[in-house]
Amino acid sequence: MREETTVPNRQKVILGALLIFLVGANMRTAITIIPPILTNIQNTFSLPEWFLGSLTTIPLICFGILSPTVTYFIKRFGILSVTVVDLLLLTVGNFIRVYSFTSLLVGTILIGGGIAMLNVLAPTLVSYLFPMKIGTYTGMYVFALSLSSSISAGFSAVVSHLITWQIMIQFVSVIPVITIVVALMLRRYGRKKPAVKETANPLNPKVQVSVWKRPLAWALGGFMGLQSLLFYSILTWLPPILMASGINQNTAGYLLGLLQLVALPISFVVPRIISSVAKQSIMIWTISVLFVIGIGSLMLASQSFWFAVAACVLLGLSTNMAFSEAMTLFSLKTRNPNETASASGMGQSIGYILAATGPMICGWLHGLTTNWFAVLIFLLLVTAVMTFVGLLVDREEYVFE
Repeated sequence: MREETTVPNRQKVILGALLIFLVGANMRTAITIIPPILTNIQNTFSLPEWFLGSLTTIPLICFGILSPTVTYFIKRFGILSVTVVDLLLLTVGNFIRVYSFTSLLVGTILIGGGIAMLNVLAPTLVSYLFPMKIGTYTGMYVFALSLSSSISAGFSAVVSHLITWQIMIQFVSVIPVITIVVALMLRRYGRKKPAVKETANPLNPKVQVSVWKRPLAWALGGFMGLQSLLFYSILTWLPPILMASGINQNTAGYLLGLLQLVALPISFVVPRIISSVAKQSIMIWTISVLFVIGIGSLMLASQSFWFAVAACVLLGLSTNMAFSEAMTLFSLKTRNPNETASASGMGQSIGYILAATGPMICGWLHGLTTNWFAVLIFLLLVTAVMTFVGLLVDREEYVFE
């Protein structure tokens, strides 16, 4: 990988921190802005009902397919150059998807590809720019991700009534454009330094056994996938589950917003805690207990509205903590940016392909049983497997060892 810059002085630290924050802000906004305005999009393009779900499924599939390719591009062109090109894809995809059904499909694919690469680039950038402060800067992009997701999901419907949904979506393209400017400014500093020539050394994944042959990498991918499966299943089906418990549609939407908002206060803190301890077993058990109590509270939502509130709070905490754990582990279990990119690319490929099956399995189970109890039992079983896999991850120190 061409080393384009390091972060040795205050100005570069500020630019590096701003870049990581903005990368986090780009990681979900283009997806979470869509669900509240699905009806607007459907009416504009006369879309069939079945296609609407693909607007979130297509990016997940792109996450799984494209994540492993990022490592090659980083090694070939350098991490900041890849970041800039990736953000250009995201900008173009977001801007063009408002004009027709074809442009909507092409734009969604470009967005899926762009965010797939950002998912790998984010932990790699942290390892590259701030290797001694992994927890702090992982927390920064997780916080930015949670904040931007909450804002885009919570206000997209309201804003679309004021300026039309097309203008609103195109306006979101401003975020990746600003991020490109910051990345180019940071990259400019590196031109004063000679490129670091790659040499065969024991820490370079190019001379290591393939990441696909490393047991710990598979365990990381399994943990990433199972926590993602839980998150996307809950995100997709929480409102119908709450409505089946007697809660009206608007209130169910507010509770979904609560699930996303409750994670904000801890999203910056949890990665710092994770990176400060040698073993992760306590955190993994804590996440699992929160999931179990949260899902159990959903089972009791028909008994009291406050069980529904408790479920959303607990599931908001557990999903955010699990995501923070997964993303931080990619950096903690590797020793340089090349290794981080390799492990993250493989892990997220496995993870998001697995995650894409979750909402479909839940929908199939509900159709088969005509109630949500079987779905919640399935989520409890996934939580148990996630706990087991997470404890396996904790047994080994590094992927390439």
